[in-house]
Amino acid sequence: MLSSTQKTFIFAIGMCLVCSIALTSANVGLKERQQLNVKIDQQKNILKSLGLFSSEVSYSGEEIQNMYETKVKSAYLNNDGIITESVTDNPIFIVGSEDSIEKYSIPFKAYGLWSWVYGYLALKGDGNTIIGMTVYSHAETPGLGGEVEKSWFQEQFVGKKITDIKGRFVSIGVAKGKAKESVSEDKLAHYIDGISGATVTSKGVEKYLKIDLKKYEKLSARLRRGA
Repeated sequence: MLSSTQKTFIFAIGMCLVCSIALTSANVGLKERQQLNVKIDQQKNILKSLGLFSSEVSYSGEEIQNMYETKVKSAYLNNDGIITESVTDNPIFIVGSEDSIEKYSIPFKAYGLWSWVYGYLALKGDGNTIIGMTVYSHAETPGLGGEVEKSWFQEQFVGKKITDIKGRFVSIGVAKGKAKESVSEDKLAHYIDGISGATVTSKGVEKYLKIDLKKYEKLSARLRRGA
């Protein structure tokens, strides 16, 4: 026969076990939900870079996932510019087919003054013309480097070229101040205005965009040749 003290002790242990299981289940569920939210946000930014998502329209997470799955093909690109399914290669997000790419988006990360800036840059199937740029994560100073997340900065990329007038790869330059005031006319097609008071962030975006675009240059060059 169990004493009152023993019963109380057993009850307390049982309650601890129940609470522990409940907390563990809640944490697992919360973690899975957080991971799903991150995935949906990245899909939203890929769609936005490709011009397939309007910030003025409110979409549910399920709608974003469905839109992504029906319009975008996730793949990878190896060092020879060949599209693969190997996760060890560079990610690429394609609209169209591998044999007929209409447009494509690539991830980039650029170090600013305080943090890495993460986003996506999309190009037309001509392998040269930028159609969109988004930023989904950074810790730069609001009003300064943090302007990378603002539409006025991102929209400048649309229509810019990643090659010079001779067709050579040059990436995108970020001017110190207004591009028209500091860059020669023949270079304006691949330059944007910098962020006032945030030269380090601006130049970080310029430096690392070139590094990341270079990873995809074999594919881009092939598209420019029409091959």
